[in-house]
Amino acid sequence: MLHPLRRSGWAALAVTVGASVLGVGLTACGGSAHVSAPSRSAAASSPSRPSSPPPTPSLPATTPVAALPATPVPNTVPATQPAPSSLTAAPGQALPLSADPASATQVITVVASGTSSTTAVLRRWTKSAGGWLPVGPAVTAHVGADGLSTQPSETRSATPIGSFTLTQAFGHDANPGTALPYFQTTPADWWISQPGSLYNTHQNCSGSCPFTQGDPNEHLYYETPFYNYAMVIDYNTPNAGGVRQGAGSAFFLPVTDGNPTAGCVSIPASDLVATLQWLQPADHPRILIGIG
Repeated sequence: MLHPLRRSGWAALAVTVGASVLGVGLTACGGSAHVSAPSRSAAASSPSRPSSPPPTPSLPATTPVAALPATPVPNTVPATQPAPSSLTAAPGQALPLSADPASATQVITVVASGTSSTTAVLRRWTKSAGGWLPVGPAVTAHVGADGLSTQPSETRSATPIGSFTLTQAFGHDANPGTALPYFQTTPADWWISQPGSLYNTHQNCSGSCPFTQGDPNEHLYYETPFYNYAMVIDYNTPNAGGVRQGAGSAFFLPVTDGNPTAGCVSIPASDLVATLQWLQPADHPRILIGIG
C-alpha cells in the first residue's frame, strides 16, 4: 500500500511513472578449606600384684600420636564432568503477542504501544522445545500513519492487526539469498488495488492490460528504494483464504525511509535482507502484528 491518500478506486492520487509519489510525509506501502583430622592419643597400663599394703598403681606416660596431615578438598569440577550450563537446553519464552502463530516455527512479531502508534518493535523468533527464542536484535519499524487497525480499508493508512503468512518476496534488486519465492520486478510488474477480479494481486503485463496502468495500482518496479526488497503480508490475499473488495490491498514488509507508511511495516534495508535470508518456507513463516 504505497500512496497514503490512495485506496484503490475509492480515492485517487496521481502517480508519476519512474518515481514514487508520496504525500504528507508518508513512505511507500499500504505500505557467575581444608579439613584437619583430630589428634588421637593411646594409653596402656600394667598393674603390679599388690603386696601388703598394695601401693597405688602408676600409669606410664602417654605418647601422643602425630596429627594426620590436612587433606585439601578440590574446588574444581573434574574434567570428565560437564559444566552445568551444558546439561540444560536454552530456555524458550512466550511470544510478545497473543495472535495465533498456527503451524509456524519462524515468526516475526511487530509490537506497537497503541493503535495510534506509527512505530513498532520488530523481532524475529524461532520455535524451540521450550518455547520461542529471539533471533538477532530488535528493530524499529514504521507502520501506518493511521496506526494499527483490525479493520483496514482502502480509505485509511492503517496497518492490519493479526497473524499473517509470508509466502512471497519481490524486489527491484536481485534475490538477496532468500528461500522464499522471489521475483525481480520489471516495468511490467504491477500490484492491483482497483476494484474487480484482480484486486490485491500481482500482475505482470505491458501493452494492453486488463487493469489501469496507473493510479490506484502500484507500478512496483519504479517504487524505489521502498521496493528494492519487499515481502508480501498475506492480509486479504488469495493465500489468506479470500479477498474482500475494499478491505485494503498491497500490504508489504519493505524498506523504510524513516517515515510512517500507508499501511506497510517498513524496516532498514540491511535488516530486511537479513530477515529474507533467514526465512524458510518449510517453517511456515508468519508475521504477527499487534499491541503490546
